Amino acid sequence: MLEIYRSADASHGPSKIDTIESGSWIRMIQPTEDEITYVCTTLSIPRDDIITLLDDEESPRIEHDDGRTLIIVDTPYVDIDDDTDPATSYPAKTTGITSYTTVPSGFIVMQDTIVTVSLRKNPVLQTFIDGKVKNFSTVKKTRFLLQFLYRNARLFIQHLRQIDNLTNTIEHTLYKATKNEELFEMLRISKSLVYMTTALKANEAVLEKLYRFPTPEVRMYEEDEDLLEDTIIENRQALEMAQTYSSTLGHIMDTCASIINNNVNSIMKLFTVVTILLTIPTMIASFFGMNVIIPEFLSENPLAFLLLITGSLSISAVLLWLLFRRKII
Repeated sequence: MLEIYRSADASHGPSKIDTIESGSWIRMIQPTEDEITYVCTTLSIPRDDIITLLDDEESPRIEHDDGRTLIIVDTPYVDIDDDTDPATSYPAKTTGITSYTTVPSGFIVMQDTIVTVSLRKNPVLQTFIDGKVKNFSTVKKTRFLLQFLYRNARLFIQHLRQIDNLTNTIEHTLYKATKNEELFEMLRISKSLVYMTTALKANEAVLEKLYRFPTPEVRMYEEDEDLLEDTIIENRQALEMAQTYSSTLGHIMDTCASIINNNVNSIMKLFTVVTILLTIPTMIASFFGMNVIIPEFLSENPLAFLLLITGSLSISAVLLWLLFRRKII
């Protein structure tokens, strides 16, 4: 998909236009071959630059070459459970969310235009199109880039807080758990935190390089420097949150594994006690069911059956009392 936007007035949202012109923003989402050819021909961009930005495994970095600056950062995404694709869907029973992940977001900043390339519809860029970002103009390329980076860091913090809430929800269900489903959910969250921590560290390197070595296409004014500093602070805060949550989650998973083992042991102990208590009446009934000589006081007594049942249950009751007294159960 190829969309072209332009907004010279920061008080209004961007307007979609049909052709690439000075001060425009070219948005590419999983573009076709014809769209890639059109953008590369019009802006004299090497095709390899676009192909590189479409690589799902591309690492965040910043490069400057021949009048253009290429910037790649990671953006957080939420993978929702999709029943239409069971081969790639791993539904979480408690949360309903598969996992959190990150996807590269690419920028090509030129003298008159800015190009964004991504494999998915970027949730941060969508806020610019929806007019939710104040003082946004496609003509101010540096401000646009920094506003994206700031909101991208804020999105990491938002998702990390969601992960913390999900962890607390799953943790409450673990106290009575005897199976491994909850641990699998915690494992997915732990994996998501690893992805986000790695992405935040890489994004931090890009922000630091952009702060220390600005390129000619990314010109910094005083307000832009303040915004970049705020972005670096937000990214560091997100990184610290991710590292803290990851460490905490590791301890929780170890504790929860022990809780599950204890819950299973308690159930097994209960079954063992019930088996022991039922063994005594069973043994007595089996003994009198054999071909043995029954004492006269029982064979001639009409209440013999009642006496045997009462005696068996009494022995079981005494044994149960002893188990409680010794705190075995």
